[in-house]
Amino acid sequence: MWWFFLFGLLWTVAFIICVQQFMIAATVCQWYFSGQGSEMADSPYTVSVFRSFKWGIWYHCGSIAFGSFIIALITFIRIIFEYIVHQYEKVGNKENPVYKCLKCYIRYVLWCLDKYVKFITKNAFIQIAL
Repeated sequence: MWWFFLFGLLWTVAFIICVQQFMIAATVCQWYFSGQGSEMADSPYTVSVFRSFKWGIWYHCGSIAFGSFIIALITFIRIIFEYIVHQYEKVGNKENPVYKCLKCYIRYVLWCLDKYVKFITKNAFIQIAL
């Protein structure tokens, strides 16, 4: 049950961060396409963070939830791996060079996967906002 609640917490935090990233992207898109930086702005003061939040929650909630689920899943896998390593080091031989090499390699692969998924998800939110 504890693992279930931990995953729920990770997904909730990732969802909040993803909504924030979408809001930033949508607000910048509103600013850019409304011409707010030039003298030829069609209608000034039309950029709204609240409108970006509404778009994210009303129209794109599924995309944001899926992206945050993937991020939470990768983070959860990393936490499970660290838990297994911690349990092994309490019981087993932590001076084994093969174990050290394998542990470092798996940590590196999981770290790269985490960074890759976060990068792709952030750019997907920018594309959705466009």
